[in-house]
Amino acid sequence: MGKKMQGKVLVGITGGIGSGKSEVCRYLSKKGFKVIFADLMAKDLYKKNKPLANKVIKAFGKDILNYQGVISLTKLREIVFANKKNFNKINELVHPIVINELMKHIKTLKQRIIIIESALVFDTTFYKYLDYVIMVYSNKKNRVQRIMMRDGANRKEIERIMKFQLDEKVKIEKSDFVLVNNKSLDDLDKDMELFSKVLNILK
Repeated sequence: MGKKMQGKVLVGITGGIGSGKSEVCRYLSKKGFKVIFADLMAKDLYKKNKPLANKVIKAFGKDILNYQGVISLTKLREIVFANKKNFNKINELVHPIVINELMKHIKTLKQRIIIIESALVFDTTFYKYLDYVIMVYSNKKNRVQRIMMRDGANRKEIERIMKFQLDEKVKIEKSDFVLVNNKSLDDLDKDMELFSKVLNILK
């Protein structure tokens, strides 16, 4: 399937915006699993990786910089989600570098099972590096409500971002496990209790 890492079990957690994948990862972290948030790592790289930052500025112009001359994630986000071309362009620039950084970091970890949260597992080549992919699924209505409550974003803006993400059905078909998260956090906790036991026996 891809370039698998010797002695490690890499488990990707993916799902659309507002699906609850971060909640799943927080639960697994509490259970003692090593969890890496790939999307946060990507945000960090805009600041720390100068060659990457320069490529992004070259691709999208100096309008994405703040008054300190640093990439503004808010401005970049607006441009990226303006059209599909920009969305694909940022993925092509950023994801090979994120994957490279991730793999370097994982090699230094002593844990056998590594959980990696990433919204774009199947939108990029990242799935090739993973042993298993868990898709956190939630219906559109629930997802929109959660994001509105969490971020104070409006429905139109959320639906625009959703259009750029890979179709949920495609992600379900490509995933090894699907966690349905349409009920309360208590229900999710019960499912995760069982699921954390399953994770421990993965080889």
